[in-house]
Amino acid sequence: MYLKTKLIWFLKFKNVLFLLAGLFFTIMSVWDIVSLAVYYWGDWDTVINARSTPESVFWFFVGCAMLICMRLSSISIKKAHFYSSYFETALYSCISYDELSEVTGYSSGKVKFDLHILRILYMKRFSFVNDDSNGGHIELYSKTVQCSCKNCGAIIDKKIYFAGICPYCKTSDVFATVITDNSVYSISNDVSKDKNKQMYYLQKGFLFKLIMRIILVALECTAVFIMLCVTIDYIGKYNDHDYLLGLVLSGEGYGSIELNQKQIMNFILFDIFGGIMFGLIAAVGLRKSILMSKSSNFAYTFSHSKTPFLNFSSLQTKKPALFLRKTIQAGYIRNCTIENHDGKMKIALAKKIVKDSCPSCGAPVTGAVSENYVCKFCKNNILKVIEKNDAAIS
Repeated sequence: MYLKTKLIWFLKFKNVLFLLAGLFFTIMSVWDIVSLAVYYWGDWDTVINARSTPESVFWFFVGCAMLICMRLSSISIKKAHFYSSYFETALYSCISYDELSEVTGYSSGKVKFDLHILRILYMKRFSFVNDDSNGGHIELYSKTVQCSCKNCGAIIDKKIYFAGICPYCKTSDVFATVITDNSVYSISNDVSKDKNKQMYYLQKGFLFKLIMRIILVALECTAVFIMLCVTIDYIGKYNDHDYLLGLVLSGEGYGSIELNQKQIMNFILFDIFGGIMFGLIAAVGLRKSILMSKSSNFAYTFSHSKTPFLNFSSLQTKKPALFLRKTIQAGYIRNCTIENHDGKMKIALAKKIVKDSCPSCGAPVTGAVSENYVCKFCKNNILKVIEKNDAAIS
């Protein structure tokens, strides 16, 4: 709802093209310059003034610029996923920068800067409100529909995506009767069996992507191994006088041993550069595979949770908050958010705590409440698992 989905898919495709082109331009430029240096070792004036040198330097910087742009865009897309997932489960349309700061681990200034940047290309349906007393906040988009309060019958204007309070009887408006033709988010305690399945918390097509990621890492590691073997073979041939002499006499190589050695050194350097690049790509792929594996473990824990809120200690991993943020940013984990409740960071499983009236004494409950809401009259805790449903209330 808060992501520019089509544009993000286009930007992801662009990032793949930039990655491939950037790697190609960078590797080929470096290889050309190194080849010149090998052939004309010691004659640096010839290397610098060679016709291909300015072109190689130019395309090297073009390739680096592409890789930097790809990386920045990828980071922005991950941040957009994280903020959007938090906005999706918000019950109120106003979100302060301080609240987002606690959830993301960034400063309020950085949160504000990130959202201004993300608003340009990656996100939508929210605006910035300047409030000198509180430092400003985010206002999430919502239409207003006319409703009838369930408790007192007053006609009220209600935001369709968010909970509020009836201005007359001060009870929650989440169960208000819709008297217009528009849909409104309702509050329901009917938790579907699908919510107890591991895949409910994982990205669509997660298993396929995990398998493909593992296959790609295996292929990249194989390429590194092959290049390493070829490099070792060339290193042996570089000092093999009989082999070099055979190339000269057979006419398959250059007319001198020295030129053949330079050619072999050229191949060695190319294989080393290729091995390094494939190694780096494999390392990135392996890191993503590990993150996806952690995502699967997180989803398993979430699917077996008996409560709508979890402590980070329930995630059996080091630095659980950091890795959960990364999995949400990468889009591997969905339908959960990191929230602050009573000064403690907890994991909300796309569920909230809301009651229209206290089940013990029947007293009205004001607004959408938190995990530890206590009735103001009978002092009993009110716990009820609920979630947003995009359906009209009748």
